[in-house]
This record gives sequence, structure tokens and C-alpha cells, in this order.
Amino acid sequence: MFWDWQEHFPGRNKIVFARNTSALKLRVLSCLFCFFSILCGQNYTLTIWGFKVGYVSIEDTESLSINITAKSTGITDYFWPFNNQYKASFAPVTFGFQTFEKKIVQGTFKQNLQGEWSDERGGILYKKTFVKRNKKCQTIFSILYRVQQESPNILDTKWFQTEHEGELFNVRLLLADSLNIWAGNDSVFCDHYRIDIKATSEKQIKILDKTDYFHENITHQKLIKQLWVEKYGERRIIQASVKMTGVTLKAVINNE
Repeated sequence: MFWDWQEHFPGRNKIVFARNTSALKLRVLSCLFCFFSILCGQNYTLTIWGFKVGYVSIEDTESLSINITAKSTGITDYFWPFNNQYKASFAPVTFGFQTFEKKIVQGTFKQNLQGEWSDERGGILYKKTFVKRNKKCQTIFSILYRVQQESPNILDTKWFQTEHEGELFNVRLLLADSLNIWAGNDSVFCDHYRIDIKATSEKQIKILDKTDYFHENITHQKLIKQLWVEKYGERRIIQASVKMTGVTLKAVINNE
């Protein structure tokens, strides 16, 4: 159960958070790094400084696809409300980009985007904008899917070209260590990864003038991104975190 600031200090929330508007925005944006689970039926609680700011739910989907909802709650609903949906599918074997769709509601900002791989043209079509890509090009979603399907021996230290709304990045997973992580009512032995994301030298195509919190900030170089993946059994993502300027946002699986 989370302590409610609004109940104990009515009126103070706005003062505290107004002083840190830009910093809070980045944390909440980063919270949509909630793609921290890509297995069916998993649910996560998002927290900053131990306070609940939102949740993520992953609906049952077919193999090689995901369907995610991220929604704000509590204090975050007052300052930076969001109710975002993301869908993606990947190619078998390579996990390359197949389809992507998002429906974004962030306060007064609303946005829809669809993208689909074209074998004929050799790239991705976002409505009227075409982006030339290698057929094996990943997305951040497929990287997170793979970490639950493949062993560290396959993934560790390898760079993957990754499509990101018209921009191209290189992404890699670095295995840091293995340790026990507390998940609700039990500890789970996990592989601990750091995620590195770097821009490529290729010309970037900005297909949107403005985008959602997650896509805007996940590639930020100063954002420290980490995953803790169940080492044995289902290989669920048990915990994920993003950290910047001393503030950490966590997504922890609801394992009770």
C-alpha cells in the first residue's frame, strides 16, 4: 500500500512538483519504459521515490506480438496524466519489425501512429512516410521480447539496429551480474542487464513533430536503463528502472 501525499499534505503537492516540473516530466516520460515485460498477462506498478505513479498491463497476445496499456494514477494524474496503448508484432527468427501502432492520450495531447513493414519496398511505411530499413531491424519492443526468450550467451554485448519512429539507433544489452530481486511476496533470482542506446551515423527521418513521453525520452543518452530478468523458468522481466540526475523510476511486477 502506498502513502498518499494528497491525503496528508493537501495543497503541498502542487508547490513541490511545480519547482521540479521539467525533472518530473522526464521521470514520468521515462515511466513508459514500461515495456518491461512482454509476456502475456503481466502487470507492473510504476513508482518514483517509492510513490505509485501508474501501472502497466499486458494483455494476452499471440506469439511474436505485444499489446500494452500504460496509465497514470494518483499524483501523476494531477500533473502529467497519460493513458497510452501500444501494439507491435515481429518477424519469426529475426524478431524484425512487422507492425506497430500506438494510441496516445497525455493530458490534452492525443496522437495515433501506425507503421508496417513492406517486403516490396524494403522498409517501413508510416502512413505517407517511408523509411528504408534492413529486414532484421529491431524495435525497442522486440529487444525486450528477446530478453525473455534468449539466453545471455546470445544477447550479451551484441549491437542491434533498432527503428524508432523514423530514427535509427543501435541497442545492446550488457549482462552486469545475477542476483535475487524481491517481487511482491518472494525473491526471484535474476539476470541483471543494462541497456545502451546510441544514435547511428545514418540520416534520421523525423516523422513526427511531437511524440509521446516514452518515445521522446527512451533514447536519451544520460538515462540509465536497467532490467532484471528471471534467470530460470518463465524468464519474466521482474523489475526495470530508469535513472537520471539521482532520481529513479521503477517498474516492479505484481507477483502476489
